[in-house]
Amino acid sequence: MKQPISNEIKSLSWIVSDRIKQYMIDQQLKPGDRLPPERALAEALAVSRPVVREALSHLETLGLIEKHQGRGLFVKEQNLSRLFQEMLLPPNHDKQAFKQVVEFRFMIEQAALSHLMNHIQTEQLQPLYKIIEQSEGNISDSEFVRLDHELHRQLIRLSSNPYLIELTTVIDNFFALIEQPVRDKTLSMEERKQSIRQHRQLLDFIEQGQKGRAIELLEEHLLPIYSDF
Repeated sequence: MKQPISNEIKSLSWIVSDRIKQYMIDQQLKPGDRLPPERALAEALAVSRPVVREALSHLETLGLIEKHQGRGLFVKEQNLSRLFQEMLLPPNHDKQAFKQVVEFRFMIEQAALSHLMNHIQTEQLQPLYKIIEQSEGNISDSEFVRLDHELHRQLIRLSSNPYLIELTTVIDNFFALIEQPVRDKTLSMEERKQSIRQHRQLLDFIEQGQKGRAIELLEEHLLPIYSDF
């Protein structure tokens, strides 16, 4: 059975991931260059292999490196996402930086919402209403949170702006690493009902062209979600 990763390893792994990034810079590694094996990194950085493994997992999730089965880990090709990742990865798991990323995530969705309301067609909202219907079922808290995230991702895709979509993907990958308090949170039935109610009302405002009320409701809905950070 896979053993859970301790908080100590998780905290140290962020520091190690920064050191591995610095190593990549110092060695002037280019896309396609291979990283040293896990054992060699552990010895060079004077940490355990589980810590290195978790640090490499962070970098892989963020798209900085990629694993080739049987060959090892390699630096990924540079692209627009890489620039965003370097901007958004807070040093040493800094809590204030996380809060700023959350606020930035809201501003992106606010911009996407404002833009999509200039051209949205009613039928384009149907997949989002279906997500709400799924969230009304007898599902686990983790599945409820997953559906919540999917609805917001779909909303941003409706903006048809590739830069907003790509930046959102980078931020969501980042959240996947650090939002354990959100994923593990037990939701009361009233909290679920309120979230569903807000989602339906948000889509109704979009459909009715009430941009101001939609953006106001979006802020009311999103910002408290990450209050545990």
